[in-house]
Amino acid sequence: MTAALSPPVSILKPVRGLDDELEENLESFYRLDYPFYEILFALDSWNDQACEVIRKVAAKYPQIPTVILAPGHDPNQNPKIHKLSRMESESRGRLLWITDSNVRVEPNTLSRLVAEYLSSGASLVFSPILGTSSRSFTSLMENASLNFFTSGNVIALWKLLAKPVVVGKSMLIDRVAIGSFGGFQFFKDNLAEDYLIGQSFLKKGFKVRTNFTWVMNINQQVTVQSFFKRLARWAKLRYQLNRPVYIMEIVLNPIVLALLEAAAFGPLFWQPVLLVTALKILLEYINFLAVNIKDRRRFLNHLLFPAAVVVKDFIFLAVYLTPFLSSTVDWRGGKIKVGKNSLICPTPAYEGYSLPLKC
Repeated sequence: MTAALSPPVSILKPVRGLDDELEENLESFYRLDYPFYEILFALDSWNDQACEVIRKVAAKYPQIPTVILAPGHDPNQNPKIHKLSRMESESRGRLLWITDSNVRVEPNTLSRLVAEYLSSGASLVFSPILGTSSRSFTSLMENASLNFFTSGNVIALWKLLAKPVVVGKSMLIDRVAIGSFGGFQFFKDNLAEDYLIGQSFLKKGFKVRTNFTWVMNINQQVTVQSFFKRLARWAKLRYQLNRPVYIMEIVLNPIVLALLEAAAFGPLFWQPVLLVTALKILLEYINFLAVNIKDRRRFLNHLLFPAAVVVKDFIFLAVYLTPFLSSTVDWRGGKIKVGKNSLICPTPAYEGYSLPLKC
């Protein structure tokens, strides 16, 4: 991409704690084949362990302008939006590229996204997520979930139903477009900011596009607890965003249907359960071979994959119930209560404090 066709880009990276291979993730953004960009980081505090890693990487690439901020944390606002708002005010680019700290990209990723922005006239360009780098049984479950359930459903909605759905691991956004809402701060009261940014752009007449340029979500070591918490958080957000669709998601799950039939009609229906399970494993394995080039090089992943799919789907069955039991989600070490449309319900600071009606 020539300099004349390369609008300046500000890369905004909210960071908290040490993600798997954080240094390598950050370095991938300093090696982009794009002429004009800066990178801004926002931490909760200067004591965050990630701060040292950021400084180390930035020192290797002094030619790339880098800004590190520590805006703190407001417990009654979306933590990510709080950081994005501060970075937005300090940034200079015409385009804002939001990427999470556990994301890794190829050198041509930004060029491809900007090319889509320029050719389509879009105000938001979205990237699907590729979960990769599995080094444990649980990380294999995590990445299989991201690649088949999350990215699979999102891509199906884009391609089959022409319904843009945005997941915020990577979003290239036009500064003027987000500025028309008053900046990222407009979305501070909702936890599902990525989905709502996409929907708000569409409602206002801005184009939302993707050219299916993947970004890698690095998950090497994942605990069962963190995996369950992430699934539960996303389940609760989906429930609050669209309850009828969430109920359909449960009812139409093939394993749920097969188990219900077996429970209702007895032993004869356990055969369909086994058949459905085998087909589900086969579909996910084909997807694994097709998209996860890095993980398929590790022989142990092939041996563990069938069991990972089965265990993952049983965890999913338990997760489906969580929105009916609690509206509180775990987020980066804290707890946030969410209401309808993922509205963040503030913690009452004093007696007589009234919560929003949708909480």
